[in-house]
Amino acid sequence: MDIQGRSDRVPPFWITFDDPHLPAGTPLVGQYPSGVIDWGEYAWKIATPYGKFATFTLALADPTPRQAAFHFYAPRIFVGVDVYNGGNADATVTICSPGDGEVSAIIKPGELRRLRTNWRDPSSQVSFEFTNGQSLRFDNLAYLHP
Repeated sequence: MDIQGRSDRVPPFWITFDDPHLPAGTPLVGQYPSGVIDWGEYAWKIATPYGKFATFTLALADPTPRQAAFHFYAPRIFVGVDVYNGGNADATVTICSPGDGEVSAIIKPGELRRLRTNWRDPSSQVSFEFTNGQSLRFDNLAYLHP
């Protein structure tokens, strides 16, 4: 691909959960990728390809919580994430960051949706709230350096 010309838009950085690859079922504890995100302890895990995702994904380590979070090691602008609902019921995802507000979406069964925040302010903390989140998978987490 050859892209030429000028633009004032900076492309985001992506975390795809494929590189560096961790085995499916690995709980994310601490840093992944190194020096970028602190996932806390046992809220998230690496998951297998699933539904409309053909590559490794991110899932809740325990499917019953109504919320989970992660922290950037240095403030970043969270741009968004792709979400797939492999369940039989609608799922609601709300993404929040201090100072940036929140983005909320209803993900229908079998739907793959790219959620974008349009946030402009860097923050270290990103939190998620879920309704029927047990069948959700996430991939292509995007962020910008301020």
